[in-house]
Amino acid sequence: MKEVKGAVVLMMALLWLGCVMGPEYQQPDIHPPENWNDMTLEGSSSYLPITIGQVPEADWWRTFANDELNELIGQALDRNHDLRKAGLRVLEARAIAYGAGAGLYPNFSVDGGYSRTRRSETILVAPTSGAPQGFAPPGANFDLWRAGIDLRWELDLWGRIRRGQEAFAAEAVSSEMTRRAVMLSLISQVGQTYFQLRELDEQVEIARRNLTLQQDALSIIRTRAQAGLVSDLDVTREEALVAHTASQIPELRRQRAVVLHQLEVLVGATPGTLVIARKPLRDVVVQPVIPVGLPSELLQRRPDILEQEARLKAANARIGEARAYFFPSLSITGNGGVQTSEFTQWFKWGSRNLTIGPSVTLPIFEGYINMARLEVAETRYQQMLEEYQQTILNAFREVADVLVALQTREEQLASQRQQVSAARASRELADIRYHKGLVTYLEVLDAQRTLLAAELGVVQTERARLTDMVALFKAVGGGWESDHLTHVTAGP
Repeated sequence: MKEVKGAVVLMMALLWLGCVMGPEYQQPDIHPPENWNDMTLEGSSSYLPITIGQVPEADWWRTFANDELNELIGQALDRNHDLRKAGLRVLEARAIAYGAGAGLYPNFSVDGGYSRTRRSETILVAPTSGAPQGFAPPGANFDLWRAGIDLRWELDLWGRIRRGQEAFAAEAVSSEMTRRAVMLSLISQVGQTYFQLRELDEQVEIARRNLTLQQDALSIIRTRAQAGLVSDLDVTREEALVAHTASQIPELRRQRAVVLHQLEVLVGATPGTLVIARKPLRDVVVQPVIPVGLPSELLQRRPDILEQEARLKAANARIGEARAYFFPSLSITGNGGVQTSEFTQWFKWGSRNLTIGPSVTLPIFEGYINMARLEVAETRYQQMLEEYQQTILNAFREVADVLVALQTREEQLASQRQQVSAARASRELADIRYHKGLVTYLEVLDAQRTLLAAELGVVQTERARLTDMVALFKAVGGGWESDHLTHVTAGP
């Protein structure tokens, strides 16, 4: 037993003195844009609700001050199947990372058995393989009772197992960042779909309001036509406009049903089961103040950037794992227990047996597989590095695009509101001039069409502005509390 203890102590010392092959991970140098505070056209406008330098809250969608939207997002986070699948992949990756460190520890197994053996009468030398036959004479019959413990322990002198463990742990972090990206995308999709639903509600309301006005006008024109004050042509033109406006309402209702079905799928509900009362867009949300954050915070918050960096760490660890294959592997193997041909002697001290010792494997020539393995690991690291840098560039581009879009939406919306006011005044003036016989009814129809198009345009732009706000929250990584970040470790 002293020999066994000495061997174990020696192996532990070698393991402790062992080195880890491969480069240590170093975060690549990234140069964020210097003009971060001036990424909107001509600088920040006075009415653009953006605060540069602040970080979004974890529940950033609550800034829209809509309880119904908050509830829908909460349902989506609880019941969406894509998000659940991403969560299960995280659990899978964590389990793999946890098991990756098992190779650092000894592997013990217990086995036992019984065999009945008859030795050949025509052979004088015991076989070199098969069940041991001891000193049994030819033709002898005997029993063999055995029980023992097998040991297998590979000493990670060059860090191959530890580098693999490091890679799996980084891949588990990457999986968690993928789940966060799915969550952020889901929240954004629910918000944008909800705003689209409310846009259609307001468009239906505008169409119905205009339809009512047009039907009233048609009634007046018919009365005037019966009195001979206007021609039947004016009646038919107004009837055509009424029919056209009326035909828009069923189409808008169809589009609303389709969008509602999309929203139901996002929140994990069966299509046709979600009931959302109709409300115009302007009555359901407020315009929030959007904190953008600084470039360094963006790099630490966007899930896709963190996911790519975790993959880069895993690829870096694989390089060390590949280099370790060039060096000898040292293992301790052994087995021990009791073995006897008499069951009554099974547990006596004299029936014990023990075999233990180190084994060394030194690669000499393996068909260049080790060199190929290292080259693959190094080229994959370079690929991950390019993807990481490209992801960062795309992140800054997305933020810049949405900031510009928000400012131009505000400018567009201001002009469209002026257009609605002018179109409404033009329609009233056209009605007055028509009743005085100064213009034909074509001018009245044109004024009505212009007003309807202008009102619908305002609603579309308001919805697009809200969609851009959601897109900006997504582009800057949303936000979550620091204690919600997952730290994945590998090994028992």
